[in-house]
Amino acid sequence: MTMTDARTETQATSIPDTEELLRRVDELGPTFRGRMRELDQTSTFPFENFAEATAAGFNRLCVPVEDGGFGYWMPGNFSGLYRILERLAYWDSNTAQLLQVHNHAAGIIAWHSTPEQRAHFMPDIVGGAFCASLGSEAHIYENGAENLDAELQKVDGGYRLNARKAFTSVSAIAKYLMVWCAVEGDTPYASRMVFAVVPKDSPGVEILDDWEMLGMRSTVSCGIKFNDVFVPDFNVVGQPGGWIENDPRTFSCAYASNHLGAAQAAFDFICDYVKDRPDLRDSEAVKVRLGRMDAQLYAARSGLTAAAARLDRGDDFDAAEADAVRTMHLCKAAVLSIPYEGFDIVGARAAHERYPLGQMMRDARTFTLHFRDDLYVQRLAELALGKGFSAKKARGGSTPFDQSSAGA
Repeated sequence: MTMTDARTETQATSIPDTEELLRRVDELGPTFRGRMRELDQTSTFPFENFAEATAAGFNRLCVPVEDGGFGYWMPGNFSGLYRILERLAYWDSNTAQLLQVHNHAAGIIAWHSTPEQRAHFMPDIVGGAFCASLGSEAHIYENGAENLDAELQKVDGGYRLNARKAFTSVSAIAKYLMVWCAVEGDTPYASRMVFAVVPKDSPGVEILDDWEMLGMRSTVSCGIKFNDVFVPDFNVVGQPGGWIENDPRTFSCAYASNHLGAAQAAFDFICDYVKDRPDLRDSEAVKVRLGRMDAQLYAARSGLTAAAARLDRGDDFDAAEADAVRTMHLCKAAVLSIPYEGFDIVGARAAHERYPLGQMMRDARTFTLHFRDDLYVQRLAELALGKGFSAKKARGGSTPFDQSSAGA
């Protein structure tokens, strides 16, 4: 056994299993839930939650085991991540979404880095350096279709980046801004795409004060401008097109996990309220509604479990992603309908801010806008009609980058 093998084996035996991590979530969760209202009212980033989550290890879920992480969101090890994200979202969907974004970014940097880049970035991330993932260019105060224009211009020793990104979750606490961008060229955008890992304190990085939202307020996902920012060669991660061609991962089940956890939290609140009201508890109409919600949650969770199991087994990538998109649809429907229907069951009191149902509904309505449900179910319909389904080489749940049209 080599020294590297011995180190990996030691780390593997010392990392907590999923059940232990779920126990840690439930220890932190009530405190996260207790902070939700104030963080929402003040649109304040959950810094205390992040400090506690880091102490519990939730900052390194997707860092490879050999680099000091827990090795989730890797071939053969998907299901545990989705269970953890679901449980985090049960307590606070904002904090869950932020930890999801950071961990995905850390996992992308690890996967696409050279050994030298991994040796540089991974210890810093394990030690508490957070990463934001900057993909969207759909700007809040502008109308029209989103176009991806972020492009690196080659200069001596690196690149210059001039770009504007929106919805930059985790940027409030991040050390690194992982920017989805492309190298110069005439081929489709997705085939030129790489990741620029930009320290937030780099000259030319401008944080915009534009976060005034219906929900998900404590994510503070403001816009960021890059004004002639120098990006050294070392900080450009991945080969052009590597995310599309060589990375067998998507974000779909993570979105679904958050929606499912938030939907379960709303359902449990409604049930707890009904238990204390005999007129509601004994109402057949109310019980019918609750029974339908329960079945809806079961269907969504069954879909997520099955899709995650396919990923764990390494089933055909396109087929597994089609199941993940089906799961997103089911979980999105649950998290949008259950809090909304809960208002009719609970009544006018539910509108008071002392109860969490209003924030749950606003957060769900905001977070589910990350993907267009009609766009994805159309792709499922095309699959049913015999036109096939591609996980990454068409616009869809796994990636916002369309090979066929980008760069045209």
